Amino acid sequence: MIKVLYFGITQEISGSVTEEFTALTTGDLRRQILERYPRMKSVVFRMALNSRMLTSDTSLNERDTVALLPPFSGG
Repeated sequence: MIKVLYFGITQEISGSVTEEFTALTTGDLRRQILERYPRMKSVVFRMALNSRMLTSDTSLNERDTVALLPPFSGG
């Protein structure tokens, strides 16, 4: 299982802090999340795999952790 951590608006939409999925790649995972939470289609977010920011579709392994990171703001 792949552990997904939600932050910001992604957490509000999912109603969860964490959830588990079965996926082979981050592209598969993104599709599953958007199918489950169609409102996230309008949200810009990046994915981090095991604390590393992703720039492309990446293979996933059992027990990986993926964080959904919307844009942050602050001052």
